[in-house]
Amino acid sequence: MIRSRANPDGLPFRVYERYGARVYSIGYKLPSGRWAYKYRCKVEDANQIRKLRRQAIEESTRVVHDAPEGGFKGLVDAWFVHQAELPTTDATKRADSTIAENKREAAMLTKAWGHFEVEEITAKMGIDYLKACKKTRPLKGNKEISLARLIMQHAIGLGMIETNPLNDIERNKVVEVKKRYVTHEEMTLAVEMGRKFGGARLIVALALKTAWLCVRRSFEVRQIKRESVTPSGILWTDSKSKTKPTILIEWSPELSATIYEAMEVKRNADAGTMYLFGNLRGEPYTKGGWKAMLDDLMRECVLEAKRRKMPFQKFSLQDCRPKGVTDKLERGDTDTKDATLHSSDAMIARHYDRTRSKKATPAG
Repeated sequence: MIRSRANPDGLPFRVYERYGARVYSIGYKLPSGRWAYKYRCKVEDANQIRKLRRQAIEESTRVVHDAPEGGFKGLVDAWFVHQAELPTTDATKRADSTIAENKREAAMLTKAWGHFEVEEITAKMGIDYLKACKKTRPLKGNKEISLARLIMQHAIGLGMIETNPLNDIERNKVVEVKKRYVTHEEMTLAVEMGRKFGGARLIVALALKTAWLCVRRSFEVRQIKRESVTPSGILWTDSKSKTKPTILIEWSPELSATIYEAMEVKRNADAGTMYLFGNLRGEPYTKGGWKAMLDDLMRECVLEAKRRKMPFQKFSLQDCRPKGVTDKLERGDTDTKDATLHSSDAMIARHYDRTRSKKATPAG
């Protein structure tokens, strides 16, 4: 709490000066007790004292009082609040699925740095964080530091720090993982095993097939509702876009049979029917719950493939969209860009095309 001044000194509210034995100082103290700024000079330099006093008075009118308290953790929380309050038209607003991933990344950051003040975060701390992640989770470490850099940039906007200590930190070198193409035989076996065991594993298997047929992201498949099933096909929304564009994937015999089979899977008696690929209680799967059911399904697929002496590698929902894009490109479809709701053919080719061999006609 700020007390009344013992002696009126003509300074604005929260601006305080001190004449020490050797140093003069003046600054602005925030409600949290932290100094928004503080200037110093030699106490015998009367000319510099007048300049600093004038500067402190002028800057007191521009102080931002909404800087969060609670150190680095408080800043992280404030950044998420800031994101939530941004209008949908703002280019810096992140998609809900991205924010959900950012919250998992932020939990790791606050576990390491949550007890530090914002101004205590240094470049070396960022480098040490990346080193700790290098052996077991280098890519995740890179993403977490990238998020931390963005959050620290927010601190600059709030007037909490002057420069971002996490700028220009070299990220971990990550060996590129061979891009996965799910074969038709692997997809067929997954659906077969889903039907054999039924229940949750059948729901997961049919979701995998739907993600392939509709070239959709995993989040979109897990969150799709039954109301999106129309007489003409399935209406999907791009979960990564702030404008939420939609695409109707029209019925094919295979897609129609897959969707209606999923709708007929028996749920619990008291389950709702809102989510097409929800769990047996009718609720959308959490990321952890989905992973557990997928692991069960894949384990059965591996055992069956071994019995049949056929090749099989585990795959996930994330692998199904690239399979769908690759299959459409190899078939010569001209609507791949529309189906994915992307505006760039180059981006589609870079991220999703798993074509096993390139083909070209001769020059002559």
